Amino acid sequence: MNPRHHRCLERLLVASLLVLSVHPVSSQLYRFGKNKVQYDEFLWQRMETPHFDIYFYEEEAELASYGAQMAEEGYELVERHLAHTVRRRIPLIIYSSHVYFEQTNIIPGMLPEGVAGFTEFLKGRVALPLSGSYPEFERVLHHELVHVFMSDRIRRVLRDRGVTDLWMGPLWFSEGIAEYISGDWSSYGDMILRDAMFSGRLVPVSQMHRIYGSFQMYKEGESICHYLGRHYGKDIFARLLGNWWRGESFKEVFRVTTGDELAELNKQWLYGLRKRYLPDIQSADPPSQMARALTTSGYNLKPALFIPTEVRANTGNAKRLEVIFFRNDQGYTYIARQPLHGAAAPTVVVKGEKAPEFESLHPLETSLAVHPDGALLAFAAKRNGRDHLVLWDLQEGEEVRRLTFPELVAISSPTWSPDGRSLALAGARQGGSTDLFLLSLADDELRSLTDDLFHDRDPAWHPTGRKLVFSSDRTSDYGRRGHYNLSVLDVDGGGMTQLTNGEHEDTQPAWSPDGSWVAFASDRERMYDLYSVAVPADSSAAVATDYVHRLTRTLTGVFDPVWVPGDNSVLFTGFEAGRFHLYHMPVNVDSLRAAEASVRAEIAEVAASSADSSQLALMEGWSLTSFTGPGDITRRNYKREFSLDVAQSQISQDPIFGTSGGVQVGLSDVLGNQQYYFVLSHISGSNTGFFDGLNLAFGRVHLARQLNVGWGLFHLNDRFTSTFGRFVREKRTGGWAEFSYPFSRNDRLETRVTVRHADIDRQFEGRELRSWLLSNHIAYTHDNSLWIPTGPMEGTRYSLGAGQTVDFKSSRPFHMTFFGDYRHYFRISGRTSFAVRYMALHSRGDVPEFFSLGGSWTLRGYGWRSIWGRNLVLANHEYRYPLLDRIVVAFPFGNIDLSAFRGALFVDVGNAWNDSFGDWRGSCGTGFRLALGGVFVIRLDASRRTDFKSIANQTRWDFFFGWDY
Repeated sequence: MNPRHHRCLERLLVASLLVLSVHPVSSQLYRFGKNKVQYDEFLWQRMETPHFDIYFYEEEAELASYGAQMAEEGYELVERHLAHTVRRRIPLIIYSSHVYFEQTNIIPGMLPEGVAGFTEFLKGRVALPLSGSYPEFERVLHHELVHVFMSDRIRRVLRDRGVTDLWMGPLWFSEGIAEYISGDWSSYGDMILRDAMFSGRLVPVSQMHRIYGSFQMYKEGESICHYLGRHYGKDIFARLLGNWWRGESFKEVFRVTTGDELAELNKQWLYGLRKRYLPDIQSADPPSQMARALTTSGYNLKPALFIPTEVRANTGNAKRLEVIFFRNDQGYTYIARQPLHGAAAPTVVVKGEKAPEFESLHPLETSLAVHPDGALLAFAAKRNGRDHLVLWDLQEGEEVRRLTFPELVAISSPTWSPDGRSLALAGARQGGSTDLFLLSLADDELRSLTDDLFHDRDPAWHPTGRKLVFSSDRTSDYGRRGHYNLSVLDVDGGGMTQLTNGEHEDTQPAWSPDGSWVAFASDRERMYDLYSVAVPADSSAAVATDYVHRLTRTLTGVFDPVWVPGDNSVLFTGFEAGRFHLYHMPVNVDSLRAAEASVRAEIAEVAASSADSSQLALMEGWSLTSFTGPGDITRRNYKREFSLDVAQSQISQDPIFGTSGGVQVGLSDVLGNQQYYFVLSHISGSNTGFFDGLNLAFGRVHLARQLNVGWGLFHLNDRFTSTFGRFVREKRTGGWAEFSYPFSRNDRLETRVTVRHADIDRQFEGRELRSWLLSNHIAYTHDNSLWIPTGPMEGTRYSLGAGQTVDFKSSRPFHMTFFGDYRHYFRISGRTSFAVRYMALHSRGDVPEFFSLGGSWTLRGYGWRSIWGRNLVLANHEYRYPLLDRIVVAFPFGNIDLSAFRGALFVDVGNAWNDSFGDWRGSCGTGFRLALGGVFVIRLDASRRTDFKSIANQTRWDFFFGWDY
């Protein structure tokens, strides 16, 4: 995928901050934001193929070899589809796990778990992880190569025609064509579009901005591209890109290329979807029409059943069963529980993702498991750059054990053995392969059950504890194409038997309480439904490949089946109206028994036939081809080669300060771990010589390790108005060093040291200062806030620290500063919150720092920075609520999407002073915030001042561009 990070803008911002960082200004002493942590250090290598420079680390050498072959094959595939050749070498960076992938510095932003790969357009780099499945890895690789070819083709077409206005077209088209070329249409696409149609959520082409960047947009875009390929021919995409210079919008290019209007395409595409999906409603229903919904809000999935320890005496009463599951109804994923029967609301078991020890719970990739006695919950959670297996006491509500394994990076789907003495799980090795493992809790010994390139997942114990059923792509006929079938593994003997077979995805198996059947989710009839398969007592004696019984007929998709003990019913996750919910449905046991009898008869017949005896053997797996052609491959150690990230020049004219001009340059290596910044500018005026107005700043940042290090040199001569509107001039020459150590995504300790020769003319104080100054500060910062487009909605942010500046030749203290900033966001409901901020600043010394209040960002109702002093206290209290979720303004040239129109009621209290505190200053009022395209926020506040005895009659307005505090 292409996450569309504004890389150039961020680089320029960092370069500008390097200049600002030499100022001992309090606002630079700390900054909020979460951390991208490099927990692991890799010895990178480079492999050269005819078209790629492949970067990898030693542990994934085998993956890199396979990836090289897949990349060259994908190059030829996309080259044919788009009738274009990329003439430059393509950098391809491979990670063996998504856990490692999230640490990448190739792009500055955080990478959510749903990002399967990305293409960075500035340098044309492609980066992606192996998430267990080699066929899926290949599909994502080909997807990203489509972005590379498409971008290169558009740039070349526009450049050859002298067009300088580069535009890449709508995201639905670029992602849709990438999905179309990289693989066949999937059942997930059917599920998303069918659900969108029947729930009234299907979005036409003209309104695709409403679902910008969502999975639904991907699937709708892919569906439209399939229609284009069928209706206009497979060369339509090459023709569209070749005509890119002939229009200023995709609508114009489409009309020039096809002779049709985009509106007609939309009309015919929607008509085709109706013909495809509307007949399904005759024989299928959404989950809510065929089962009882246990949840109705948020996202809920991966259910597990248990009887709480405190009610074990009533084990025969199914009504005492409880459901434990993943839930997200406030923006954070957590583990919840609720009774299976009754109308009790879910309660929180584990508060995931807010705390560093539960950085991620992987709700889409793993499942939950409760000990047979109902006392312990086992689940996987990411912490410090790798997954841990957590055992949680359900009665006491606390963690009792946490296990980590050096050979495993990621863990998923733990499952308790019936005797409760061991756990089976799926684990990803450092090299990338995902296999099954058995953990003995008596001695914490981890034993490998499988060890190959196949993606083994979703293990489940047989009630006897002697075998496991699991899902895998190891089937020789279909696994190489990314399909999954079920197999049964003898835990003690190691023998393996294939249980299902076919060109579909059989996943999430679950044994019935008596071990006779296995329920599972499958797309074998286009929709994701639940099926059951009868398993012979001696499953190693025969293969029951096609003898399955369908349990559901859904319009959308159902997953995660769980048999309810003592009851003829199943629990499952259902997808409807774009949400996942839990459902409870009865099962016709008589039909299952009849199906089982038929299966056993057919198995006996097959076993008795020597002609068909080959069906009894386990089919062999498949293999991959490595790129090892003689003369075609070169492998060498990674050497840092720097290239341009951004270069920008600017010039401005000020009536007081004269003309200023400059250039900013950013460089980094391929991995983004080493970054250089250079700023050169000049401020000229009637009384300024060339060297007197010259400004230089150079900086380097090292991001390859958990300890981030930055350093730089500068020579700056600025004339500017101070914080208080008074004239200040300062010449500064020196250097700086900064160290930042993130403990987790949420917490870090950072310090900065600056040495400079300062020539300061503080006219508003009537004095000049010349000296060599040493400044340093240290701050501890925490941030686990959850954001919406206008600002934080839930969580906590705080920063505490101190800084000082001294004349190190005379040891004269210039100033010492102490600061604290605490912010908390109380979620009141799904869309409202109450935000508080408490801030205190204090500076002392011969030349103290001064702090200011006033304006939209601090104390509303007072002039911008109109209150100042070397001491400051501030308290903000704000109730935030929605007004409108979205406003779309249509213009002839396109739509402007104004999202998250929200209101606020606030009370502000604060003051800034030198020696005498004086009186408290306060204000109260209301305002609104409007997010503009995710780039910035417009804030307008109306307030009235108060001395807490009365409220002023005059309404004052504060206008500001920026997110809420």
